[in-house]
Parts: sequence; C-alpha cells; structure tokens
Amino acid sequence: MKRPPINEIASEIFFPRPDMPYGPEANGAWDHMFEVEDGVLSRLRVFPGDKNAPNILFFHGNGETGRDYDFAADLFRSLPATFMVAEYRGYGPATGTPSVNTFLQDAHRTLDEARAILHREDRNGPIVVMGRSLGSAPAIELASSRTDHVSALVLESGFALTVPLLELIGIPTAQLGITEDQGPCNLEKMGSITFPTLIIHAQQDEIIPVSDAQLLHDACADPQKTLLRVPGAGHNDIQPRAGQSYFDAIGDLLLRVN
Repeated sequence: MKRPPINEIASEIFFPRPDMPYGPEANGAWDHMFEVEDGVLSRLRVFPGDKNAPNILFFHGNGETGRDYDFAADLFRSLPATFMVAEYRGYGPATGTPSVNTFLQDAHRTLDEARAILHREDRNGPIVVMGRSLGSAPAIELASSRTDHVSALVLESGFALTVPLLELIGIPTAQLGITEDQGPCNLEKMGSITFPTLIIHAQQDEIIPVSDAQLLHDACADPQKTLLRVPGAGHNDIQPRAGQSYFDAIGDLLLRVN
C-alpha cells in the first residue's frame, strides 16, 4: 500500500477557524484581501504604526486568526513598528484548504503583497518576519530564502523538528513513512540565517519543548542571536507571563535593523 505523504494528513496538522474577536477592534486596523492563487483569497490584517519604523510581518499560531491580535497590536506599534498579521488558507476570512505545500508557498506571496502595501503607503522601514508556533515555519522559510527583502527574524515558541511534533499530536510517523525532509526543515534552514535573530520560548512549553528553541538558536548563523527563555510560561501564555521583557527583547532586535 502506498504511504501517504505528509501533505495528505493536513486535517491532523491544521486547525482553521473563523474570526472570533476577543475584544474591541484595534484603532486603525484594516484588512487587505488578496489572491494567493486563482480564486483563493488570503488576508493581511494591517495595524499601521510610525511610517519610519520597522515593519513586522507576523505569522500566527495554529487555531488562531489575525483578528486575535487586535488586543496586542498597540503594544507592537509602540515598539515602534507597523504590525501586519498574515493569514493561512481557511483561517479567518481566507478561503481554500491549508496544506503543507501551499503553507510555505503562500508565505512568499504574502511577503510580496506586504511589500506592495508598504510601498504604496511610503513605509520604507525594514521588514522583520516573526512566527509563532506553527508560524515559525513560514517565518523561517522567508528569512532563509528572501534575504533581499527580509532584515531580521523573531521566533516565538518555534519548532525545530517536525517528526516529534507530529508524534505528539498522534500521527504515527514511522508507520506512515514520514521523515524530517518531508516537513519544512526549520532546523536545516536556520543555518543560513545570518541577520539579527531573536528566539523567545516558554520554559515549560508543553507542546514544543524549550530544547527546540535551543536547537534553533544553536543552528542560527547570526553571531549576536538571542534566546529569551520565559520561566513559568507554557505554550499559550508566553506573552502575558513574559510581560514587558517580551516587548523589550523585540525592541532591542529592532534597534539592530533600524
């Protein structure tokens, strides 16, 4: 029997949902819908900041949408930065069905669209890609391959290895013949990243262990790379547990690229 490739178990990997606002809409936020391929729409949720500041292109975690980040938008904008949250197929108002292949392909299309928006608005600051959890894969993909357009990388709760993560959610990788080279290869790609890099990870992360953060940090070629471990935090409460140190660390990174 033919073994299914990793792309065929997307329903076990991706958890798309519609927008479910958790609070008031952020002032000045707006949505930009665009095609990632014919008939398939995605979204960039834009939180404009200072025109001369860096621009953070953020890839959110699984089971989240761009609308979830309205609550934190002002904190990102105060760094200062313009904050842009990317969507995945099927998440929020985006159409289509997510897959491992389109997940990374769409990241390139999203970066191109973000650059076009910034150009139209005369925002000339550097672009920093940031990925949380699942979003670490598209962020690392862009950071490792689009060095002409990306100036820095921030990872929050990122994963280094795909197979252990799939095993954790109940996918029998050995039985299905799934190997690391069928995934996004985050750890391998980190070796080519030489520009400013910040890795933030919860010390008690119950989904992606902090050892993954150490692996990503060790593999990264940025000589001034930073790893911020957040004590007492788990996978989904890292920002409130870290408090101001979370934004201070990102602010320090932005100073290196601005």
